[in-house]
Amino acid sequence: MVRISGTSSSAPIGKSASGKAKKETAKQARNDNVQVSDAAGLRERAKVMLSDMPEVRMEIIEGIRNSLEKDTYQMDSKAISAFIVRNALSEHSWG
Repeated sequence: MVRISGTSSSAPIGKSASGKAKKETAKQARNDNVQVSDAAGLRERAKVMLSDMPEVRMEIIEGIRNSLEKDTYQMDSKAISAFIVRNALSEHSWG
């Protein structure tokens, strides 16, 4: 994918800008951006990320769903809060 952004207008091909027009074109060119992404590289990164994800264990999900429906699900609030804090600390950049 190629993305070009900016509002500069340059001289037609084969003709060179001169004087004030040349300075204006150079000034506008600094505001232009070109981004090129490698689709194959992005696809490969996505495959690696998917392979690192844990498998979904449907029997556990169904058990929790059944417990919630029967109003018998027990939560360990200390374990949940510890997990939230641990996760938040690992995401924070301390440097």
